Amino acid sequence: MKGRMCIFLFVLVNSVLSRAEDDPISEPKVGVDPITNNLNGNSNSYAKPTTEQVEFEPGVPPGQPSSTTYPPGVSPPQPTIVDGGTGGVVDWVLNALGIKPNDKPNYGSANNVGIANENVRCPKCACGLTYKHNRIVGGVETQVNEYPWMVVLLNNNRFYCGGSVINNKFVLTAGHCVNGISKERLLAVFLDHDRSTSQETKTFFRRITKIINHGAYGIGASYNNDIALLELEHPISFDGILKPVCLPLAGKSYSGHTGIVTGWGATAAQGSVSNKLREVRVPILSHDDCQRTGYGKRVTENMVCAGYPQGAKDSCQGDSGGPMHVANGTHHFVVGIVSWGESCAKPNYPGVYTRVNRFLSWIQGNTKGACYCS
Repeated sequence: MKGRMCIFLFVLVNSVLSRAEDDPISEPKVGVDPITNNLNGNSNSYAKPTTEQVEFEPGVPPGQPSSTTYPPGVSPPQPTIVDGGTGGVVDWVLNALGIKPNDKPNYGSANNVGIANENVRCPKCACGLTYKHNRIVGGVETQVNEYPWMVVLLNNNRFYCGGSVINNKFVLTAGHCVNGISKERLLAVFLDHDRSTSQETKTFFRRITKIINHGAYGIGASYNNDIALLELEHPISFDGILKPVCLPLAGKSYSGHTGIVTGWGATAAQGSVSNKLREVRVPILSHDDCQRTGYGKRVTENMVCAGYPQGAKDSCQGDSGGPMHVANGTHHFVVGIVSWGESCAKPNYPGVYTRVNRFLSWIQGNTKGACYCS
């Protein structure tokens, strides 16, 4: 499964240790590498962003690869140079430069698409509702806008992580996706499905004004507290297709439930990322069962595992930051954030996710003033 310089965007658009969930509200802790030594003698554990690189527009200097690092002795995959028609280049930038976009994805003709009125009271709205029709049995590609809270995160115009809309001002993602990255490089794209075409959905984007990483992320050279919030430049409206995902219930383990993991990540370890949003369904393990896997005590109370003993189904590179949901009737709750794992779908090594309900107070404390749906 699966920014651009701030000044450049502004000109084009504007002229057109583990701490519990009650950890004090903290600012981003940038520049900290969570993997600074060998974890438990194993050098193959890593987070799951992607290093896919796409073609850049003239005048926009390419950025460096994602700053998320791998353990000593493990090199990240070499960037895959893909054809511009299948990348993440923004059409309106090319049009502004007088360059034919050649059917590259269109992420909106203005930055205020879907904008909400910042001066009105929070309207009544519903969270976690999917747009699902009849599907092919066994299919892993999602339907268009089936999970309308899914977010594509671009780093210097490069797709590298996912995220989830949780309210009208913030996107929830993994801490390792934004660790050491400046907000000027990030762009959040909404309502995307097939990243290779601009004809399927009406996507739009937001710039990021603030990155809020957990203050205890990276302590102890692990992916503990692997959670972050991205504050959007303008609030978004839920009057149309776009909807937020629901936050999970406090104190609930969700073990035994089926986790639905969605993303544009690779479909195999070290494979190419997917253009289309895909999903995989995996059983959520209890904390004790997770510690009985090959990870042992490396899995903390702030993490949750999901997967089959034999492997076969898992999140993979490029899925980082995206959600693992649980459905309760018609509502979906984000119980996990794709965090790390031992390769992809490896037997006895399930995917490891940030346990979201351990951070509810932290999320709510850092998103005061935002409008939530229920």
